[in-house]
Amino acid sequence: MKKIITIFTVFGMLFYSGVKPVIAAVTDYRIVTWNLQGSSAASESKWNINVRQLVSGSDGADILMIQEAGSLPLTAVQTPRQVQPVGIGIPINEYTWNLGTTRRPDIRYIYYSRVDVGANRVNLAIVSRQQADNVFVIRPPTTISRPVIGIQIRNDVFLTTHSLASGGPDSAAIVRSVNMFFNQPRFNHLEWFLAGDLNRSPSRLENDLILEGIDRDVTVVAPAVATQRSGGILDYGVISARAAFASALTCSLFLQRMRSQLSSDHLPVGFFKGGQ
Repeated sequence: MKKIITIFTVFGMLFYSGVKPVIAAVTDYRIVTWNLQGSSAASESKWNINVRQLVSGSDGADILMIQEAGSLPLTAVQTPRQVQPVGIGIPINEYTWNLGTTRRPDIRYIYYSRVDVGANRVNLAIVSRQQADNVFVIRPPTTISRPVIGIQIRNDVFLTTHSLASGGPDSAAIVRSVNMFFNQPRFNHLEWFLAGDLNRSPSRLENDLILEGIDRDVTVVAPAVATQRSGGILDYGVISARAAFASALTCSLFLQRMRSQLSSDHLPVGFFKGGQ
């Protein structure tokens, strides 16, 4: 059984490094996941304030996975690049978001899937410091589930998911679908990491993965403290056991970048390799 890796919250110093390391594996990235509880308004300050804070600066997140992403900020510009996988009817588009100025641009890439065509709130997004080499959309494992979206940078894949409410009954099926997808011969050289709002306790998901027969294929990576203000550890990650240094990955609440009041009842969770 893969153990749930935990670490207590550390404020102000998590992820700080004076020199940016050479990125070669999933565990070398600063990864953060956050359920934004998004709004349908493009002028919404959650993106322009909270998300911007999380991804800005050299010590900000390299990869930010967002659930309930709402609408993108007005300053995000869609690129002409076609990133939607062939044969997949689930929309996903690439945007650039300049956090700097015209003279001194500071670009982030946003991969945005508007899956909530009604309220336009429960959408998925990934914000990346680097442009993705490839984009993945994995079909929902059940008829009422949401899809999984992901980006590939070199041989590393970062995916985000948002399980169903009321206990995340589809969480194990989501992990199984991702594991099966990347066990295909054309993808089994890739290292992958899945994070998001799983709506299920880590220990319960781990037990589910035993029943699915894939507990040896993955490692659950969860913090030791509640990730939702009302209590409960719902936001965490799952990493492929074949990923380099998978057992060294730890996580904690990622609050040191937040200089304003959080606009969600979920807390951002960061993942890093022990010793960084």
